[in-house]
Amino acid sequence: CHCDHHRRYSSSSSSPYHSDCHHSPPDTPLQAYDFLELHRRHGATLQFGGSDQWGNIISGVELGRRADGAQLFGLTAPLVTTADGKKMGKTASGAVWLNEDLLSPYEYWQFWRNTADADVGRFLRFFTELPQDEVEKLEALRGAQINDAKVVLANEATRMLHGEACLAEIQATAASLFAAGGGGGGGG
Repeated sequence: CHCDHHRRYSSSSSSPYHSDCHHSPPDTPLQAYDFLELHRRHGATLQFGGSDQWGNIISGVELGRRADGAQLFGLTAPLVTTADGKKMGKTASGAVWLNEDLLSPYEYWQFWRNTADADVGRFLRFFTELPQDEVEKLEALRGAQINDAKVVLANEATRMLHGEACLAEIQATAASLFAAGGGGGGGG
């Protein structure tokens, strides 16, 4: 391909714009080019995304077929939404980063601890490995007791990502903040 996109990846330029690639329509999303480049550089053959990305993913599959004869695949899953119908973690202030350079382990724990009451049961099913009967017991909690389920959600999600030692530090920090009146236990 002799296009700006190819030059973008083969030079030090960081410009994400493309315009003159002859093998695809001008409205092909940049995500399609990214999938093609991931295939070329790293052998990626599957792109996974939310159901709202189906069109972009299929564009990448088709671009790979036309540009390189590559057999690429796409897989989508339903979007995770909150009980009020909003996409989970879609805004900069609501983004849930897995990389601790972008979101500290404590902030990650707090994100789960501050889950809305209506989302706790579903998120326990999606984001933990707890047995179904335990999820059902936690989901049945009402009033102030729902906070116990939120702590379990935060602990389990954080343990899976950051490990047991990190979780112990977070729990100690939260306990000291709560004891000092800083609200380290979160709200919701």
